Amino acid sequence: MLLRIKPEDVEIGMYIHAFEGRWIDHPFWRNRFLVETPEQLALVRGAEVPHLFVDRARSRRATMANAAHGAGRSKYRASDEKDGPVSSGLPPADPLPTPDRIKPQKRSSYARERRRAAALVDKSKHAVFDMFEEARLGRAVEVAPLVPLAQSIGQSIERDSKALINLVRLKEKDEYTYLHSVAVCALMMNFARQLDLGESEVRDLGVAGLLHDLGKIAIADAILMKPGALERHERTVVENHPMAGFDLLAASADIPEAALDVCRHHHEKVDGTGYPDRLRGDQLSLYARMGAICDVYDAVTSNRPYKQAWTPCEALTAMQSWEGHFDRQLLERFADSLGIFPVGTLVRLSTGLLGIVIGSDGECAEDVVVRAFFDCDALDEFPPFDQSIAPSAEHPRIVGRDSPTFWRFDNWDATRHRILGS
Repeated sequence: MLLRIKPEDVEIGMYIHAFEGRWIDHPFWRNRFLVETPEQLALVRGAEVPHLFVDRARSRRATMANAAHGAGRSKYRASDEKDGPVSSGLPPADPLPTPDRIKPQKRSSYARERRRAAALVDKSKHAVFDMFEEARLGRAVEVAPLVPLAQSIGQSIERDSKALINLVRLKEKDEYTYLHSVAVCALMMNFARQLDLGESEVRDLGVAGLLHDLGKIAIADAILMKPGALERHERTVVENHPMAGFDLLAASADIPEAALDVCRHHHEKVDGTGYPDRLRGDQLSLYARMGAICDVYDAVTSNRPYKQAWTPCEALTAMQSWEGHFDRQLLERFADSLGIFPVGTLVRLSTGLLGIVIGSDGECAEDVVVRAFFDCDALDEFPPFDQSIAPSAEHPRIVGRDSPTFWRFDNWDATRHRILGS
C-alpha cells in the first residue's frame, strides 16, 4: 500500500516509491530506495516536490507504525544518528525483509545452470577469440553477433547469477584475454540489474563488457603474458590499450555509446590518477565506474602469469581498501550483486540472524563464511558461531548487507572487533 506524504514528513526507515513532479526537482537518479542515513533524509526533505509516495510494505515496520498512528518523529530520527558518509545520490540497496516475512525462494538448480553455463562460456570464448582475430586483421568490429551472445549470458544470469560468474572465474592463464571479456560482460549485466537499469542498458553494458579490452590486440604477447614487472616502455604500451580499443570501435558501425565509454575509461580512477584521460569523480560516467570495478574484480580473482588468484572475499576486501580507486557506494552495490562481501561486512541471514563476514570456504572459495551473533527477533546477542553458506544455498542464505546504524550498534567498529575476536 502506498502512502502519499510531504517530503518533510519522511523518516529514516521509509521506502520511497516515487516522487511527484519533475525528476530534476529531486537529487536522486532513482525513484525507489530505502531511506537509511541522515544524509539521505536531508536530501529527501529538501527535495522541491509537493509530495512523494512511501511503500508501506517495503518500509521498516516500526517507522511505518509510528507514521500510521500519528506518532510524529520516528525513534530513528536524524539527530540521534551517528555521522556517516555523505550520500552521492546513489540508491541504497533494496530493503531487507523482516524475519517473519522471509520465505525460502525457488531457484533453478545451481548444478543444472552451471552445466548450461559451461557450454555458453565455451561458445562465448570462441566468439570473442574470432572478434579479436578479425580486429587484428584490420576489419571493423561487427556488433550484431555480440548482441544475442550478451542476451544469452544475461538469461543465464537471470536463472542463477552465481553459476556462470563463478564458472568463468576459473579460467586458465592462456585463455585469460578472451574469457576476461566474457566475465566482464556477465559481471556488468548482473551489476546493471542490481542497479535496476533498463533492459536496453543491461544489453549494451553486456556488449561493452565483451568489447572493453579489444585494444589489447595492440599489445605483444611477450608483454601481455610477462610474469615479472613491466619496464617503463612496456607499461606505456599497456596503458595505451584503452585508446587503441576506442579508436577501433569508433571506426566501426553501430557500437553502443556505453561500449565506447567503458572501453576508453575502464582504467580511470575516481581520484583522477587513472588513464588515459585522468578523469575524476563526477567526470566519470556511471558506466565507466561500473566497468572499472568489474574489470579489476575479474582480473584479481583470476590466475594470471604474474599472480595467483584471490578469492572473491579477499578481492572485495582489498578493493574496498584502495583509497581513491573506485566509487565506494557503487563498490558496495557490486558486492551486493554477487552476494559476496568484504571481510567485516554486517549481513542478514534468512534465519533472521545478523552475522559478520569472516572469509571464504569450500571448493574454489565460492562459499561465504559468516559469524552469526545477533537475533533480529529477540533484539539480542548470543554466543557467536560460524556458518559456511554455499552460493546454491536456499535456507539459510545471505539475504544481503544490513545497516549497523539501524540496529543501534552505536560503536560498530568496537562491536565488530569484539565479535571477530571471539
